[in-house]
Amino acid sequence: MTGQPRPTGAILGLFCTALISSPAWAGDDASAAETAAARSLAVDGLKLAQANNCAEAVPKLERAEKLYHSTFVAIRLGECYVSVGKLVEGTELLRRSIREPQSTEPTPALAKALERAQKIVDSTKPRIAGLTVKVATVQDMVVKIDGAVVPSALVDTEVPTDPGEHNVEVTAPGFLRSATRLSIGEGEKKNVSLTLTRDPNAAAASTTPVAAAAKEPTASAPAPVASPQAVTTPPSVERSPNRTGAYVAWGVGAAALAAGGVLGVMTMQKHSDLEGDCTDGACPPERQSDLDSAKRLGNFSTIAFGVGAAGAVLGTVLFFTAGPSREERAAGAKERRFVGLSRPRVAIGPTQLQLGADF
Repeated sequence: MTGQPRPTGAILGLFCTALISSPAWAGDDASAAETAAARSLAVDGLKLAQANNCAEAVPKLERAEKLYHSTFVAIRLGECYVSVGKLVEGTELLRRSIREPQSTEPTPALAKALERAQKIVDSTKPRIAGLTVKVATVQDMVVKIDGAVVPSALVDTEVPTDPGEHNVEVTAPGFLRSATRLSIGEGEKKNVSLTLTRDPNAAAASTTPVAAAAKEPTASAPAPVASPQAVTTPPSVERSPNRTGAYVAWGVGAAALAAGGVLGVMTMQKHSDLEGDCTDGACPPERQSDLDSAKRLGNFSTIAFGVGAAGAVLGTVLFFTAGPSREERAAGAKERRFVGLSRPRVAIGPTQLQLGADF
């Protein structure tokens, strides 16, 4: 802000006197070094502002205000903000300074500064522009004006804006960035509408790196090379034994033992019937057929007992040496080791008993 030329020394002396006597600067919260540094920055900034060089005064006044708050420094900083075109930020800082409670009766210098601040706020308010950003709401949408994020509550609402050139943009995951640049004059109200368009490459971009990584190894991560042991010796997999042959052998043996027992009883009955008519293995002709029948029953009983015993032995052997099933054998066909017996076989003839199995 510029004004009529005034005696620089008198005005600066008034500011410095008010600055030193300000209650905000009389506190003990900050260290002596911080207070001295803040005072030095404030004096330099006030000199620049008094010389109508607000562009260089603003950085010094900002640093002084951060180190140690002073109502006088805040007011002069607000005036410089307005002077360099930051109308919104400047008037808000001036309003806060005006509303700031004072612990004592304001000094004449402070009262004069507050009066001037109110006049600047009143004269600047009509110059502030209004910008309304209209955009359909999308999840995780971000609206920015000149790089500053606009709160979601202010979207589609008039936002106080400094006159001049502004960049407006909106972004959202899965959508193309939408942006525009506009110029707005003092006191002008303007609406800007932006449209988000879905990014056709968003889904493909999220899946392509994964697919590419699966197809070919990267230079920093070479594909693993299988060792000879890994190729020739597959990992050992615990297989459940196939004991079907053992159960079948036991079943056949049990049935044969039962048959042998029945035939043995029948043989004994036949011999009991022939004891009265036959002596020393000789029978009358009419009983010869009964004698032959008793002999056949005895032979069959002996064979049945033999089959039963063989079935019991074979079943026991197969139970403890059972190998994997056919499917498991096919899966582990490359392994060259003994895996037990499979496909048990029993062959019964008139005068022999054959047992067999695959190794």
